[in-house]
Amino acid sequence: MTQEIVEKIVDETIDTLVDKLHDLTTDYMFEYGKYEETDDKFHQDHTMYRELVIKEMYKRLVETGIYTVHIR
Repeated sequence: MTQEIVEKIVDETIDTLVDKLHDLTTDYMFEYGKYEETDDKFHQDHTMYRELVIKEMYKRLVETGIYTVHIR
């Protein structure tokens, strides 16, 4: 497989995950939170939730062995 194909697969996968993270965070905030509009408070909280999700995802990837930390 060429480097170009590898990069395309990685880029497309990351783009999809980022889009899904944004969409799902928004959906769950409206479903479970007390949000009725996307005001400044919503955007601040949305940023906080995305950061928490990314940290938790990293933690779970490491814990399950899907991702291993390589120290140089």
